[in-house]
Amino acid sequence: MKEDNQRLIDEALAQEPIRNTFRLSWEFLILNKQFTLTAMSMLLLLNILSQFIGLLAMVLSGILSLCVQIYLSRFIYETKSIQTFIAQTKESKFENVVAKNFYISMGAYLGNVILLIGFIFMLIFLLKSNGFDLEHFDESQLLSMVQVIAIPLFASLLLVSYIHPLVQSNVALSNSFSEAFFAVFSIFSISLWKRAFNGTYFKYISLIILLISGVALFLEILFQVPILNIIANFLLIVLMYVYIIVLSITAMIARRVVETQS
Repeated sequence: MKEDNQRLIDEALAQEPIRNTFRLSWEFLILNKQFTLTAMSMLLLLNILSQFIGLLAMVLSGILSLCVQIYLSRFIYETKSIQTFIAQTKESKFENVVAKNFYISMGAYLGNVILLIGFIFMLIFLLKSNGFDLEHFDESQLLSMVQVIAIPLFASLLLVSYIHPLVQSNVALSNSFSEAFFAVFSIFSISLWKRAFNGTYFKYISLIILLISGVALFLEILFQVPILNIIANFLLIVLMYVYIIVLSITAMIARRVVETQS
């Protein structure tokens, strides 16, 4: 990428945005190996601790992941050049990133939890309205239940995946616990959805979703193969972190797409 008066995010968007999404992700991962190894080690440790402290480990893992996302998203959105990106990436310290973004991440995490609970209640309502007795559920109802919720569940997940990068960009640019909390609910913003339905955004996000889905499918295949499933369990932690990095950059390129199309 050449250096000019554009921000790095504009250069990434103008010149092969898909390729640059993964290129910048890769550079962030390898330019500061200590940051990468520390973050991955923390996620691995919390994954192990989840066997003992359960919910607490899961919550901490989610908050730490959001700390990295918020930091990298804001950084990639504001940085002026690839040289600045390289220099600041090398200087980044995991503990500083967590300390600076912890409360903002807590707000986003709480918002996501409430959103998830609301989605679960919606599914319960859908099942009850179709005559399912959830208090006396048995296996005979399982197939019918899958048939009832499969299409709406798949459609909901697809829509959430499509709009989530823009929602994440709102979270990343939040400056407080409350801002981050309410940014999560921008998923219900009509104006946000209107801005998302343009050809450039659709093409970019669709390709990203396809690529990530392909990796997820490959990992699922590994899980089914004896011996290889041990490798897959390790890869899952690594790919979780890589996904966090890719999503951070995707969110801000997606935001820049709709900003330039407005």
